[in-house]
Amino acid sequence: MLALTAKQNSKINIRFALEQIAARRQAKEKIPSWSVNYKLIFPPKISVEQSSSETTAKYKAELCKGKKFADLTGGMGVDFSFISQNFNHAFYVEKDEYLSKLAKHNFDVLGLKNVEIINCDSNMFLENTAHLDCIYIDPSRRNAKGKKEILLENCSPDILKVKDIILQKSESALIKLSPVFDITELERKLDNIRQIHIIAVKNECKELLVKMENDRAKNDIEIVCVNITDSDRQIFSFKQTDEKNIEYDFVQNPQKYLYEPNAAIQKSGGLRSFTQKFNLKVLNTNSRIYTSDIHIKNFCGRIFVVENVFPFNKNNLKNSLKHIKKANITVRNFPLSVAALRKTLGGISEGGDIYLFATTLFDGSKVIIQCRKDI
Repeated sequence: MLALTAKQNSKINIRFALEQIAARRQAKEKIPSWSVNYKLIFPPKISVEQSSSETTAKYKAELCKGKKFADLTGGMGVDFSFISQNFNHAFYVEKDEYLSKLAKHNFDVLGLKNVEIINCDSNMFLENTAHLDCIYIDPSRRNAKGKKEILLENCSPDILKVKDIILQKSESALIKLSPVFDITELERKLDNIRQIHIIAVKNECKELLVKMENDRAKNDIEIVCVNITDSDRQIFSFKQTDEKNIEYDFVQNPQKYLYEPNAAIQKSGGLRSFTQKFNLKVLNTNSRIYTSDIHIKNFCGRIFVVENVFPFNKNNLKNSLKHIKKANITVRNFPLSVAALRKTLGGISEGGDIYLFATTLFDGSKVIIQCRKDI
C-alpha cells in the first residue's frame, strides 16, 4: 500500500520505508527483540539474511567473557550486541562505512556504552591493535558471483591466512561457519582448537562455531552438539580422542523403542560416543537410527514406540499397510526415496500419527518399521 501511494507521500523516503518494513518482517522470528524496537534502523536485505539469529547470538555470548573483545566482521551487529555485554570494552570492526554508521546508531539505541566503532579492514585492525581476550569472526562465505563457499581458504577474510595473527593478538578466537563445512577438514586445517560447537535450532543445523585457544593441543578437541528448542536445550558433547576407541553394540531387529538423534548430533559424527552414553543398540552403522528396550529420559532427539516391523516386499507390503492412509515416512540407508516409497506403498499421504522408517538392518535386509511418537 505504501508503494502505491508514493506520489501522495512526497515527504517520505518510500524506498527506505519499504526496506525497513521488509527487514522487520524478516527479523520478526529471527531477531524478535530488534524487530519490535522501532528506533533501530535495519541494513539492506542481504545483511539481515546473513545475520545470526537472536537465539544463536545469545548462545555465543555464553562462550565469551573477559576485558577486551573485537568482532572483526561486524556486519549488522547482532552477534556483537550480545557478546559485547560480557566485556569491559568491545571493538566493532567493519570495512563498510554505511554499516558502521548504522551500527553506531543502533548500539546507542540499545544502550551499549562499552563499544568502539572501527571503520576499517580487519587486517589493518589486527596489525594495530593491542592484545585482546577474545576475537570473533564471521567470514563471508560467498564469492563474487554469490555462490556459497565451503572451504576456509575461500572465505573472506581467508581464515587460514589470519588464524596465526588472530591468536597472536588474542587469548581465544571464535569463528562462525556454515553447518555445511566439514568438521574433519576444520580439525586438519586449524591448530589450537579447543571446541567445535554444532548449533541446531528446532532440529535444524544453523551454525558451526570453532573456538580456538593459544595453549590448546590439537588432539584434545571437544565437540559440543546443541539443539535449542522453545522449551529447553539438548546438549551432548564428546572428545574426538574417545570416539575412535568405542565399539558399536549391534542387534539384528528393532527393540521396543526407536531413537533418532537430533540434527546436531548427526552432523557431529560422534555416534559411537552417543550410543555408548545412552546405551543404545545399533541396527546398521549407516542408518543412524538406534534401538533399545529401555525408555530413556532427557534423550537428545526423538523417541518412537515400535509397533510393527515389515520385510520390504513390494507384493506383500500393500496388503500389510493397506489400513494406513496417512503416515510420516523417513528413509535411512534405503534404496528408495520418500516419494518413490510412497508410490510403492499405494500413495500413502503425508501426516498423521503413524511414522514409517524404511531402513536396512545389520544383515542387509530391508524393512519398514511402523512406529508412533513417544509422548
